[in-house]
Amino acid sequence: MSLINQDAVDIRRKIWDGIIPIRIVLAPDEAREIDTVEPFYFNAPRVSYLPLYYNQIISYFKPFLRDASTADSFEWWLEFENVPLKWNLPIGLAYDIMTGLDPTQVDHTANHELSSSSLSSSSLASFFLPWSLVFHYNNYPQSLILRLPSINIMMNHWINLIKEADFIRRGNANMIMSLSKTDSDDLWSAVVSHNFETFWKITRKVLPPDPCSSLRNVPIKIYLPSGNKVLQSLVSPMISSREPHTVGTALHQHLPHLFPSRRTCLLARPILHGVVVGMTTPLADLLYECMYTDGYLHIAISMIS
Repeated sequence: MSLINQDAVDIRRKIWDGIIPIRIVLAPDEAREIDTVEPFYFNAPRVSYLPLYYNQIISYFKPFLRDASTADSFEWWLEFENVPLKWNLPIGLAYDIMTGLDPTQVDHTANHELSSSSLSSSSLASFFLPWSLVFHYNNYPQSLILRLPSINIMMNHWINLIKEADFIRRGNANMIMSLSKTDSDDLWSAVVSHNFETFWKITRKVLPPDPCSSLRNVPIKIYLPSGNKVLQSLVSPMISSREPHTVGTALHQHLPHLFPSRRTCLLARPILHGVVVGMTTPLADLLYECMYTDGYLHIAISMIS
């Protein structure tokens, strides 16, 4: 598949434009008792990261803070249904993992989430929308999530991930490491500003030219529905010279207890960007069209109820 194939560009754009409406509530112990604090609402791109919006959130809540000095700190954190959110996960992935929604089973009469791709014929409906999160400063859960004293920590973490993904794709990270400083800076800036054109202009420079013949392995992480476990293993793009690795063959190989069939979802479904991804979809093609900004395919597993 050509990196400039128009269908691929269209899918990338739809994924990039996918959003999740979010409702942020200030934790009661952070607000002055005399104030009634209204929630902060915003639309967050699925491929972005929540810490990139902390300044906006803090600015909104600053007049109501019990301790005004906390507005000058970056060590805030978010929780969903009493579970701290990992700031290093893309927003859409965190939503898919934390809600555990099966897009084929949710109430299709509810308000619809803005869709990100056409990977599945099933309609995307939203159940936990707007996604309601609680914003905290005190009692940072450092045993559960990494500390985040500044946005530079977020940037450094993301850079390490794109290097890791490049190493998995090629067996080395030379392409990422050889980017000019301007391109490197612009790539992160494109994530921060959510600039599709700049991000993909630079990303095309580091992707192997052909997903089957030039790709050594597919950077992929699979998030299990229980136990907060992540499966990461080397998966080649091809099973043989004629047979590509698909979503189904990879899941059957690494999670046979959840995916006893290579072609049919019997016990669980793979969720990518909020939709059920087809089991027969070649992983290499999926990577080039549907990877997150860190270079990975992040697939959440949802159990079939």
